[in-house]
Amino acid sequence: MSRNQKKFHEIKDFLIEKLGEKIKYSRDEDETEYLEIKNSNFWISNTFGELVVGYGFNHTHFSEEFNNLNDGIFQVFALLTNRIKTTNYIKGNKIFKTSVEIEYSISNSVIIGTSSIILYPFWKKTQIEINYAERILDLKEIEYKVNTVLETDFTEYSKIKTESNHLRIK
Repeated sequence: MSRNQKKFHEIKDFLIEKLGEKIKYSRDEDETEYLEIKNSNFWISNTFGELVVGYGFNHTHFSEEFNNLNDGIFQVFALLTNRIKTTNYIKGNKIFKTSVEIEYSISNSVIIGTSSIILYPFWKKTQIEINYAERILDLKEIEYKVNTVLETDFTEYSKIKTESNHLRIK
């Protein structure tokens, strides 16, 4: 079993233990595994040697091959333990762009993805709709398990990641 698979299963087992019936898990014929939290935009998958972490349409691929698997594990727990801000940009009745941010604190957020479509009524006035999803888990309650899966200290890793992404922090 690859480290990607091992970490996916550690996260899956932990979330099933913590959230029980809120977790939806499935496995395809090609052995791709999916996990989502009901009534949430959060999801992860394990496919072709990659851990894919998603929120709505936005998703990022992580793996040992890309040398960013720990970043993916960090993002999983950051999405679960922080408030998420979703900004939809609308023209007419069509959402043409969506941006997703993890809010680490009131003054510190990181954009984890932006998706957009090509064809939309560009001549119409843009409306902005902002939605917030409250944290799913409390970091203080799960910090030991997070550190175990991440194999380092989450708080220290969080400081390193947000400082290294300073251009993306608002």
